[in-house]
Amino acid sequence: MRVAGVAVALAALGALGCGRRATQADCLLIVDKSVELQMKEMSSNSAPDIQKRAEQVREALQSDLAACEGRRVTDRTIACVRAAPTTLELDECLR
Repeated sequence: MRVAGVAVALAALGALGCGRRATQADCLLIVDKSVELQMKEMSSNSAPDIQKRAEQVREALQSDLAACEGRRVTDRTIACVRAAPTTLELDECLR
């Protein structure tokens, strides 16, 4: 599991420049979606396992999550994150 990749995704929000300020919920969505997609790509589709790993990653990235809040994000970006079917497409959402 690439915790560093999730941290990079959170940091990418600052590059977006327009939109509104990201909320805690926006930042958690990015982390949770990234974890979900990474685990599915590793053939782990168990909802309890995905939830457990998301909690572990949230704990590991507390400072990154705090720094994410308030960065600029658009509603379009958040919708893209929600709909992304792969980690590659999730990365594209955040560019």
